[in-house]
Amino acid sequence: MLKALELFKRYWVAIAFVVGLFGTAFAFLHNNLNKYDELLETVKTTQQMSLKSVIWNQEIPLAERASACDVYLNAGYNSLTKRLCEKIINESEV
Repeated sequence: MLKALELFKRYWVAIAFVVGLFGTAFAFLHNNLNKYDELLETVKTTQQMSLKSVIWNQEIPLAERASACDVYLNAGYNSLTKRLCEKIINESEV
């Protein structure tokens, strides 16, 4: 036990450096992964809003609105727009 303590005392700077290096690497990776998650959430929100804009715009042809509805429903979004999509898809089938 005493020898282990002496070795630790002798190499404490190297040990502290390695521990600090791992801590810094973990913090860096964690920060970048959080930014990636935020970016994905922003892209998902942007996609949902773009699809809603196409779906609710009466001036866009029905076929394109139905196509946007397919993407919207397959993405799992659920709102008042889902009801409109069901109506649009029924109209486009007729």
